[in-house]
Amino acid sequence: MAKGLMMLILVLVSSLTVIQAQLTCPSGSSGSCQYTNVGLTPTNNQLPNQHYYIGGLFGVHDRAADAYSCQNAPLRERGLLNMEAFHWAIKEFGTNQNVSIGGVALDSCSRVEQTIENILSFETCKVGFGNLNAVSPRNLLAYVGPDRSSEAMAVATLLKDMNKTQVSHAATSPELNNQDMYPFFLRAVPSDEHDATIIAKMLQSLNIKYVLGVYLGNGYGRGGFEALKSKLVGTCMVYQTEMPVHATDDQLQAIADELFLREVTRYVIVYSDGENARKLMNAMQMRDANKVQNFNFIGTSSWADDTTVTDNLYVNAYTLALTTPAGQLTTDLAKFYQYLNNLKPSGNTWNPWFQSYWNDKLECGVRTCNEASDSLTGRYTPDVYVPFTILAVRSIIDGVRIAALSACGKYDLCSNLLNQENRGQRIYGGIGGTTYFNGQELANNFISYRILKFQVASGYTEIGTYTPGTPLNLAAQPALPYSCPESPCLVCGEVPPVPSTTTVRTTAAPVITTTDPTEGGKYKFIKFMAGQHFTGVFSGGMRMGDEYGTRFDVGQKWIIALGVLAGVGCVAVLVFEIYILFKLLGTRIGRQWRTMWLGQLLLFGIFLSYLTLFAFLFIPTNATCGIIRFGIGVSYATIYSVLLVKLMVILTSTTSESLIPGDVESPNYLKGIYQFLMFIFAVGVQVVIDIQWMIQVPPEAVKVMTNGGVEAWVCNHYTWSVDYGWGDMENFVRSEFENHLLSLVYVMFLIIITTIVAMRAHGIITNHRESVFIGIVAGFSIPIWIAWGLVGGLNKKLDNGHQFGDACLAFGLFIVATLALFSMFLPKVRQLINMGVEGIYLEDDRDTYYGGSVIMAPPSYKSRPSSVVYANSGGVYSDPIIIGNGGDPNAVHLKHPGASSTYSAPVYMKRGDTYGTGSIGGSKVLRVTGDLTGKNPHKPSSEIGHYRKTRSESGTLRRARSTQDLGSL
Repeated sequence: MAKGLMMLILVLVSSLTVIQAQLTCPSGSSGSCQYTNVGLTPTNNQLPNQHYYIGGLFGVHDRAADAYSCQNAPLRERGLLNMEAFHWAIKEFGTNQNVSIGGVALDSCSRVEQTIENILSFETCKVGFGNLNAVSPRNLLAYVGPDRSSEAMAVATLLKDMNKTQVSHAATSPELNNQDMYPFFLRAVPSDEHDATIIAKMLQSLNIKYVLGVYLGNGYGRGGFEALKSKLVGTCMVYQTEMPVHATDDQLQAIADELFLREVTRYVIVYSDGENARKLMNAMQMRDANKVQNFNFIGTSSWADDTTVTDNLYVNAYTLALTTPAGQLTTDLAKFYQYLNNLKPSGNTWNPWFQSYWNDKLECGVRTCNEASDSLTGRYTPDVYVPFTILAVRSIIDGVRIAALSACGKYDLCSNLLNQENRGQRIYGGIGGTTYFNGQELANNFISYRILKFQVASGYTEIGTYTPGTPLNLAAQPALPYSCPESPCLVCGEVPPVPSTTTVRTTAAPVITTTDPTEGGKYKFIKFMAGQHFTGVFSGGMRMGDEYGTRFDVGQKWIIALGVLAGVGCVAVLVFEIYILFKLLGTRIGRQWRTMWLGQLLLFGIFLSYLTLFAFLFIPTNATCGIIRFGIGVSYATIYSVLLVKLMVILTSTTSESLIPGDVESPNYLKGIYQFLMFIFAVGVQVVIDIQWMIQVPPEAVKVMTNGGVEAWVCNHYTWSVDYGWGDMENFVRSEFENHLLSLVYVMFLIIITTIVAMRAHGIITNHRESVFIGIVAGFSIPIWIAWGLVGGLNKKLDNGHQFGDACLAFGLFIVATLALFSMFLPKVRQLINMGVEGIYLEDDRDTYYGGSVIMAPPSYKSRPSSVVYANSGGVYSDPIIIGNGGDPNAVHLKHPGASSTYSAPVYMKRGDTYGTGSIGGSKVLRVTGDLTGKNPHKPSSEIGHYRKTRSESGTLRRARSTQDLGSL
């Protein structure tokens, strides 16, 4: 997937460059450099309207170890033979035309990047081909190739923006049928849809009920395998896996081990080209040369009857081979191979790689070669795609003639045909309008297949034929014993048979040899009702070492952002914690644990949320599944339980009519033990839910088939039906995401309750209106939960729906934890900063600190006897009263405000050095309300609102530190 995305970006960037390219390169220049490593058949003239070229894209060399060693890589016979067929067809069918036709063939070195670079460099005049009759981008009208589906898709995307037609002779992937994505693509070879149809019919004809599947990890393998699965009738794919295009030995051995574990199934579909199919079978033979003979491999037409695939392999296989239908194409093919047999290096001036090919085939390095007597006859393997290369060239020549007659009125390359706006559709329509095509596909009358059987003793033998629109013609084949790896075959939706009633024998029963369906007691049979649902039940299987790692290893790039955000979140929590402790330790509030423990728990819940996110980074294992299932619910419950307890503390702090705001020693606050019990109860419910869930459904990682047809490891807490089995995500009753969401119903209840209580307490100013910030966290959590719940639930049917579910759970937890962190603790940090400078926080509790009259709290078990001292300084009332040394430190000092004052002045107590024989530490601030009645209606009411100085008017006298509770920090 990552490679495909990179190629898409490359193609898009390339397309933007091509838009600026000129239709004709500057006069006197055929590019900034001449590219000589190219197969070139030049035209006879350079008259703009009297000649054109056909481009060829072939993998003449195998893929080298790096991008700089193409010419040193081994020659690829398929690429070279099809290039020779390309040049031969141009000469064969282009000589009797009114215009001169030439061909330019480029080597892609079996790399899609090189293919794109070849086209782009030529079309933008960066390179030129040929010193005589140089090729102009304006006069190159269409391309043949490439022969790999992945390369063909990239080329088709680029040529879409160039308005140039592409006719592939070997790209068979059904994905190329998308005409919206590839509007200028034509296929001169049968699609893999035919391979899929033949294999499905062959399995049905042989009455094969269970098969294993291995497909190549590119567009050819994935597209063809999906087409095959959609056509299977009466056959169940009990196991399937993807084989990387450039698989390592360890990867091949891991696939081989999985197949050997399911040896009883016998039949293995290998949807791959011949080269990679050989690598897989060779890996299996290296692992166990005896057991590999118990398998029957089923290959595609890309493998065909190529002996190089099966040389020195002791395997049994069925394959498909394209055949050339009787008619003109058969005659043309015979003429080409006769021409090739007589071709000599000295006479081949258009192919720079033919000399190396000749030397290799005739072993000129170990013997003396003689062109006069030597030939290639019998020294090469005819390639299955050669006739379709010939057909592709012929279709382009005939199509250009049709387009020219339509656009110009005669067979001439007029500007009406070659201008950039018209040439795309006109030439594409002309080629597609020939008798060779039916839409984008090759016409059925050019399609025919042979069905082959390979055995070591006899080689390839034909056992059947197929032509589209006719029944499969297949000879009877001996049936091999096969079975599902598990019994009953749950992955195929089977249920155990109803046991029959048995009677006790009085004589010994005869010994009957059977296959043990329990595999030595490993499996047990249980009878279930049809339609019954299960959660967490699955059939065990071995997990290979290379199946562990991070999700990034399997293409899930979203974990990069998640890992970074989780790490930043952990650092942020630690920074908040260090700062708060630094500011409060050593202070009176810092010594009172009951004012801090809730805040510490809230920080712990947020920190736990961030730590849980790291479990999402790994490919699911038993441990990570357990961490995710338990950690998410407990983290959420911890956060919302703390917020709910904090709200209850705020509400209970206002229940007494005689409560002095900020009196942290007052018994009217919810006692610490009750706060703790409330928290334990609130969070304990979710803890019990998660523990019970993990006991009933122990966390396990299970390999299943995703909606996209790719195997993936997921956690086992999904629900499946016995009617469809446990191994296919498309048939799940409820996905693991949906079941996880159900386990969080109690957390949703906590969110709603917290939101309602926060709304009830929003007007209470206790603890600096903390209820407002709690309301923000709870209130915004509701739309956040709705959003990630809908995204995860509505996308569960997508090919990567399981990734949506995991990502929604992870990022939903991150967003809520971050919202709680910054909403609850940023205001605390601001308060601490202000108190550190001024000694008091005045932003939202001004009336509490500077009201009018004095309100005395009733005596309590914590209070001490105190006297009352009335002070009348005779000065300006707004001046503060300063209580110096001496006098009763427990006395309350009052000052009559006078009739004209607006606010009463605050009263301060200056710290005294001594009182009596003891020292008096600390300060007191006298709290007053807006009038003298206070909370007691029997107090005098004549003193109403007196003027209070602003901060700037208060001079430099230090105010007493606030005793208002900062709450659960």
